[in-house]
Amino acid sequence: MNVTFQYLNKPVSLDFLAYRYDIGNQELKNKLQVIREHREMRARKILERLNVEFDKENIQKFTEEDLKNIQDSVDGVFGRPHIANYLIKKRIVSNKQEAFDKYLVKCDVAKYPLSLAEASSLVRNASGILIHAHPNDPNGTSLVSITHDLDEQTKIIKEYMLDYIDGVECWHSRNDAKTTAHYVEFAKKHGLIVTGGSDCHQTPLLLGTLDIPDYVAEQFR
Repeated sequence: MNVTFQYLNKPVSLDFLAYRYDIGNQELKNKLQVIREHREMRARKILERLNVEFDKENIQKFTEEDLKNIQDSVDGVFGRPHIANYLIKKRIVSNKQEAFDKYLVKCDVAKYPLSLAEASSLVRNASGILIHAHPNDPNGTSLVSITHDLDEQTKIIKEYMLDYIDGVECWHSRNDAKTTAHYVEFAKKHGLIVTGGSDCHQTPLLLGTLDIPDYVAEQFR
């Protein structure tokens, strides 16, 4: 889930993972439905902004049919990467990086404003645990937007997040060995669960491409 984290009175977008929660918890289900509906609305607004840019460049505007085509391609949560893929398919851009650089950053719309405290409460009240995802991802939603320094990142987590999280994602498809070692050490020092994943949301499939120690799974037994 995407969370709005307040740092020095400025909103910062970060990603968190929930594990072992009760899928039947009604409070959590209701909130997820609200977030899902907001994502649909956000996607429509992004397409409206894209059409403004297309009009400037004499590119054919997206229609309801285009929106449906994008929705049909979604296996999971509707997000900007799906729109990027469609821009590539329509040959408006040649790759995802160009899609974001040329259009999707400029045409972005705010995500649902879920605070870290609320996210933590929702997950924990559903008997789950909350994990801070890919804190040093250079290309994703991470603490890199505040600082690239690993010590500064973990200082922020220590000062602002420890009351709300249960673990940290230490292995990630874009982590280097230094990042993983730093976060494993930090997690062990503060009694946090360590997790890892390829961050696979869609094609190309990255599942199983990341080497994660067996003891990570043992924490969940």
